[in-house]
Amino acid sequence: MNTAVARRLALGDRVVWIGSDGYQPAGPGTITRISVHEVDVRWDGGTLKRYRRVHLHNFRHVQLISDAVEDRREAA
Repeated sequence: MNTAVARRLALGDRVVWIGSDGYQPAGPGTITRISVHEVDVRWDGGTLKRYRRVHLHNFRHVQLISDAVEDRREAA
């Protein structure tokens, strides 16, 4: 796993899951705990889920996704 991904995540960050497997929660979530090997995310539906470091590449910051959508709207 690329440790740069783990360094970009911080406690309280809003994230979305972009993985293509059937593991996708609905909506954004908030990082509630970060340890050496795991990250806990509380999804907006109220579910608390623990992810291992190998899953971190499937997270994207909510703000980054929103900015990309706005850039496309302005370009059109």
